[in-house]
Amino acid sequence: MGQSVLPDLLGIAAEQCNDDRLARTLDTVLPHLDALWQDLVVAAITRFGVDLSALCYDITSISFCGAYDDADLVRYGYSRDHRPDRKQIELAATVTAAGGIPVDYRPLAGNVADRTTPVEQLRRLQGLLTLLPRREAGAPSLVISDRAMLTDAALAAYAGSRLRYLGPLDPSVGHGAVRALLATVSAAEVAAHPLPYRPRRAEKDPDWEAYCGVERPLTVPHPDPTQDPLTVRALVVWSPGKARLDANLRQTHLRRLERSLADLAKKGGKRPYTTVEAVRKRVAALCARHPARHLVTTTVSGGPGTDAPLRLAWQHDEAALAQAAALDGRYVLGTNDPDLDAAAMLAHAKWRAVPEKRFALVKGPLAVRPVYVHKEGRLLGLVFCTMVALLLFSLLELLLRRAEVALTGQQFIAACAPVALVILQLHDGTALRQVTGLPPPLATLLQAHGWPAVPAALHPLSGR
Repeated sequence: MGQSVLPDLLGIAAEQCNDDRLARTLDTVLPHLDALWQDLVVAAITRFGVDLSALCYDITSISFCGAYDDADLVRYGYSRDHRPDRKQIELAATVTAAGGIPVDYRPLAGNVADRTTPVEQLRRLQGLLTLLPRREAGAPSLVISDRAMLTDAALAAYAGSRLRYLGPLDPSVGHGAVRALLATVSAAEVAAHPLPYRPRRAEKDPDWEAYCGVERPLTVPHPDPTQDPLTVRALVVWSPGKARLDANLRQTHLRRLERSLADLAKKGGKRPYTTVEAVRKRVAALCARHPARHLVTTTVSGGPGTDAPLRLAWQHDEAALAQAAALDGRYVLGTNDPDLDAAAMLAHAKWRAVPEKRFALVKGPLAVRPVYVHKEGRLLGLVFCTMVALLLFSLLELLLRRAEVALTGQQFIAACAPVALVILQLHDGTALRQVTGLPPPLATLLQAHGWPAVPAALHPLSGR
């Protein structure tokens, strides 16, 4: 704090900016967080012409130190940061696909399931859009999310709104309708429909293997049995990278299951595995939720009452293996947007990575520190401050792009490190303030947007 311009700008000494002042500030803004965010976002969208034609929705977890025993939101849960030892909150956020500018966020309980959040997110997004100037007719926003967010309830909610959706569909959607759809397209038909999408990292790769995709109509039962079924435009996609991952993962699961079965086989005839029933019960427990359980068949023979020793044997189910291999690399993209062709569906769906990059900023350069602030309300205020910082950072990157400054936001901030404020206090009670060290990128940004250069300023000391 003392090394920045803030003490002069705010008129307070650096040592006054302590943890007590932080706590009081967070307590003060708590009742107004939603209204403040709404005002800031609406003003930013209107002032800077933020593109809302495509939005991305995702969730991350943010961990905090401290007990927070009386908190409703701070709980143990699935940690995306691999910190199961810390309590956390979930942060649901909607950002623009163009530039990752946050337009909505919502703190959630640390153990909330992703699939329970999209309907409320859709309601919040609709509320925000009503506050903005009416967009051109026929151009509703497209919301892109991952498969955990496109549940049956979410598809029904989108059908009742003006918003459109795009994203992978979980095989369980539509009571298994998506899973059944995956198997209806032959390998030859998939291979006959290559898609032009190619990630930037593979632009010059001579061995690049193209994505393929076949469109299919998909009908999903409405969650409300009294309503008509939902119609989904589905694209059965084959990804070469996913095909390799699926095959490797299946072999890994199979090896692990066989290793467990081999360990059990060695214990046959020894307590507690002295009977056929005991071994079968243990096999059932091993296979109960194992991802490779349908790929092997097991037999237990011998034991008490026979002339043969107790024996556990297993073999691969070749038909099941072939069926699984035929689906390697496949997934279903679903949308209700009539204007997207197959190539656009795949290309736009890749924008799902945009929120992840913004979450990395929240946890990195803009880090929400795992500081113990004692109260859940203060914690929410801390998250709010960080989201405001992310909003400003994203708008800065937007302005850099429009000014054709070829720097990322982090690179630009690093380039501005030499900027300093020199304050010369004069005998007549005035102070001369001069900004020095302006780097060329900052000068370019100011000029491109018609902002005035930074002059020296003379002010009375008492009028800071």
